[in-house]
Order: sequence, then structure tokens, then C-alpha cells
Amino acid sequence: MKKKSLLGALVSAALVASVALVPSAQAANKTIVVWADDQRGPDLKKFLEGNTTIAPGYVIKISTYSNYDALDAAWQKASAASGPDIMFNPVGDALKYARSGKVLPLFLPSDAKRNISDTALKYATYQGKIYAVPLDIDTTSMYWNTKFGPAPETFADLAAAFTKAKAAGTATVGWCAGDGTWGALPFLTAMGGGAWGYVGKSSTPDVSKVLFNSSAAAANIKKYALGADGKTNGLFDWSGWDGCGKEWLAGKALAINTGSWRLDATKAAKISYTIQPTPTLSGKGVTRQWAGFGGAWVSSFADDHKTTLGARKVLNYLATAPGSLAYATATGRPSPNNAITSKLGADVQGFAKAGALNGAVQENALLGDSTGGANWYDVLDSTFKAIFTKGEDVQATLDKGAAILKKNWEHGMTLR
Repeated sequence: MKKKSLLGALVSAALVASVALVPSAQAANKTIVVWADDQRGPDLKKFLEGNTTIAPGYVIKISTYSNYDALDAAWQKASAASGPDIMFNPVGDALKYARSGKVLPLFLPSDAKRNISDTALKYATYQGKIYAVPLDIDTTSMYWNTKFGPAPETFADLAAAFTKAKAAGTATVGWCAGDGTWGALPFLTAMGGGAWGYVGKSSTPDVSKVLFNSSAAAANIKKYALGADGKTNGLFDWSGWDGCGKEWLAGKALAINTGSWRLDATKAAKISYTIQPTPTLSGKGVTRQWAGFGGAWVSSFADDHKTTLGARKVLNYLATAPGSLAYATATGRPSPNNAITSKLGADVQGFAKAGALNGAVQENALLGDSTGGANWYDVLDSTFKAIFTKGEDVQATLDKGAAILKKNWEHGMTLR
């Protein structure tokens, strides 16, 4: 039998070794599990579900939850066996969970760092590391139904237009907070109230200045938003998308304050609208609306699933101009990626501009604090019910809420 040459033996051995090291073309892709809420999930499926090219060797699977609360509850209970690899959620949540090691740091490409706004990147940074990709500006603005005429330049004009439309039987709601208490800040600031003051001209909250119970707010709420019985006259409604949102879609609300995520539903209802910030009572100065950033982050469960490399590739893609544009196009949300702003629709650009003009940083450490007994959102809900539903004294009710909020915010500043 003829013996192989030494060279032939070495070549054969090398070929065998290379075959062992290179994955088979038939090898199954690892699954990257993505969790999202009812607003982002369906949109993500348009361009991410089943994708195998963004992160070769992996396939993306989107799981959608009924709302943010359901998504957050599932996350709180998640384990290595059940948890996701990627979460689409408020960027602030990524920082909260990064503190306990449940979120992995990211290493974004240089062009992404250059194109994503500094404010957005700082919002996603904790102890010098970036933990999330900011993908959308999570804020609201006022949609105005033009069948009631051109958008008012003052909130006083809006109130007068509602009084007239209500008397004519064409409207039941003046200004709807389409996302519940989260979207009610423009109304409060239009009335002369709000949340907290700021240190000088900075964006640092001055929690010694509680604006919630200002005498101007109490007087204006009485004047514009209450009827003869001391209860709501319909000008203001905070019942959200499933409440006054239905009145908006039925053409019975003059205005709704909500985000770009309601554009499709508004268009489907054939509402003729314009988008602009909620005006102040006098038309001078600006109202405020919470502005945060929605985005995506890699959970520590990805390490358990051996999908960390693929999950980071997905987020790096979304951070680039093509990825950001794909996301913005699918979701219809304003983007913090400056490289694609001019490529977005006029409505989406309108939200981006409104956020820049009227946006107030959504300080989750303060708004979510409940040291005083209830957080910002619950205080608003109980305050609104007391004033508008039960007809309780406006100033006394606002004072009660302010006392709770002051305790919350003083504690929250220690965690900020």
C-alpha cells in the first residue's frame, strides 16, 4: 500500500480541522428573543421578525406584551430560563436595571455616537458606560381637530372654542390627555402650575420649588375647567386613549395631547388635524411636556443564552443611520439620530421640533418615587378625581398633592 507523503498528511489534517471549526451551513440559528410592548412590538415585527442578516448565525423573534405594565411585570419575574435577550423600553429603565447588573453595557460604532444627539447618549449612560440605544424621542404634542377652526394660539381661546362647541352639541371634550396622567403636564403648565422649578437656567430640578399647587393654577382651573357645580365642565379629560381618546377618534374632542404613535389611528378616523405644542393661557412662553427616550438594551440573560454577541450586533445596527431609519419608518416616531431627521415625514419632524421646544426631561427617579405615599402619576390621578369628579376644593387638594410630591422629590434627588 502506497504511503501518503508528509505534506499530504498535513494538508488532510488541516482540512479536517477546518471543517470541525467552521459551522455547517445547515446549523440552526440561535434565537434572539426580543420583548416589547403593544406600541412598539407590532412595528418591530415589520422589519425585525425572523431576520437572519443583521446578526448572521442568529434569528430574531419578537414577543409583544399588551401594555407597558404587563411588559414590566413580566420582566420583574423573568429568569434565565424565561427572560429576553433584548428589551425595547424607556431608556431610563435600562439605567435603573444596570445598577443591579441586569443590563449589559454596549459598544456602539463611532458613527452612531457621532450622529445620536449628545442629550440622548447622556440619558443612556451610567458610570461612563452606554447601556441602551436611544431610538425615539418619547414625547407628546397637541393634535388639533381643524373642523373646529384653526389651532388656537392661546389656551384661553381653546377653552372658549370648547364652550361654543359644547353648546352646539359638537364636542364633549376640550383637551384630552391621550396617555393618561403621563400626558397631563401641558395642561397643568398651561394653567400656571407644573412639577418643579430648575436651578438657574440649567436642567437640574430645584425640588424646593414645587409648582404643582401654585395659586395661579388653582385660580385658572376654577375659571376654565370647572362648571357651575364645581366639577368638570369637560374642558380637561385625563382618561387616556381608551377614554377621551375614543372621543377624539369620534370627532368629539377639540384636541388630544399624545405622541406620534397615534398618527395612524387618527388618520384612519379621517380626522383633519394639525400638530403643535399646547399653548399657554396668554400665548406667551411655553407649556411643558415630559420628554424621554425610548430605546433598546441587552439583558444579562443574553449571557445565559449565549446570544450576547448577536444581541449587541442587532443594537449596533439600530444605532446606525440605516438601522435608525428602518426603526423610525416602521414606528413613525421622531428619532434622536440627527443623520436621518430630514428623511422623516412632516408629522414626525413636528414631534421632534415640539420636543425640542417644550420638552422637559422625564426625571424618572423623581416621578417614580413614592416616599411621600404615592408617585407623581398616582398623585395626579387622585388629585384630578378629587377636583374634577368629586368637586373638592381646588387649592386644598393641590396643596395636599404638593406635600406628597415634595417628599418624593427630595428623596428622589438622592438617587438621581
